Amino acid sequence: MSGIGCLAALDEGRIVMEDNTGVAIREFSDEHGRAWDSYVRVSDSGTLFHLIGFKRALEKTFGYKSCYLLAETNGRLCGVLPLFFVRNLLAGSALVSLPFGVYGGVCADNEIVAQRLLEAAQAIMRDKGLGYLEVRNRDMNRPGPITRDLYSTFIKELPANPADCLEQLPRKTRAAARKGISCGLKAKMGVEWLRDYYNVYAISVRNLGSPVFPYGFLTNLVEAFPNNTNVLMVDYGGKPVAGVFTFTYKDTVLPYYGGALEQYFPYQPNNFMYLRLMEWAVERGYRFFDFGRSKKDTGSYRFKELHGFAPQPLFYQYYLNTLATPPDTSSKNPRLEMVIRLWKRTPVWLTKIIGPRVIKLTPP
Repeated sequence: MSGIGCLAALDEGRIVMEDNTGVAIREFSDEHGRAWDSYVRVSDSGTLFHLIGFKRALEKTFGYKSCYLLAETNGRLCGVLPLFFVRNLLAGSALVSLPFGVYGGVCADNEIVAQRLLEAAQAIMRDKGLGYLEVRNRDMNRPGPITRDLYSTFIKELPANPADCLEQLPRKTRAAARKGISCGLKAKMGVEWLRDYYNVYAISVRNLGSPVFPYGFLTNLVEAFPNNTNVLMVDYGGKPVAGVFTFTYKDTVLPYYGGALEQYFPYQPNNFMYLRLMEWAVERGYRFFDFGRSKKDTGSYRFKELHGFAPQPLFYQYYLNTLATPPDTSSKNPRLEMVIRLWKRTPVWLTKIIGPRVIKLTPP
């Protein structure tokens, strides 16, 4: 892939690294936004999380300071690396690409450019005295840094016809989805259901022992991606019982934040919900369903396997500075067991107040 366009305002970004390879690394400035997004969209490694809209949503919601880097050669953009400064209660200070994103890392013309961007990020990490640099690669495992084998992602091609979505589900999952249909569950799409969805999601993650992000994060994402965000709500007898906040990007649908009320689990709302979302995606011409990441050996991991999705490893890599070992921010960390048990007993209204403060300092 070749560089995209000429960066007319390239000199607005301070050069942070330049060497005899002819590749200069600059800090991002607002004037680069359009060129950055154009580059991401044609990059094989580009995802929605790399787009400037995601940067703005994180900054507006959580106040994180960003450190976006771009590479140029002969006045042409040839690579980008989105980064945020994050101070984690469990792991200390770090540069992360990207917090709240399942995918991140470098988009570059070639491995030389990618390496220069990573070297610049490491130099910033050392200069700032940060504990580590985390790079959430989707499909490239670079030699050298430490890789944690914690997450997998699940992506599958959708059928050509909506009616085939049900038939392509494995037998037990197909039966569960049919039960949801027979029980009278109804699905509706639209960001007008955002508040109903958030209320269901907040209860769902509380029951799992996880903090909830602020409602404003959702509104900021919708504002940043008005054509790439949607909400599917599941109703039972007029009551919202499940929902999923969904991204679309290129030819892919990515259900990102989903949850359901436990008392309605016998009606199979989750299986029904994802069936309807797949059908909706096929009707609109999307080719792939990205079920997102899950920790290995968890309920969500097995749920996705039961839908016929094969796990694909995610290469999250760590460049260490002041830390001796990679941080363990997983919910499987024994240090978090007591906190998780207490959180499950916390009133939902209180988790909506405390949760956003906690998740800012323990970003997923």
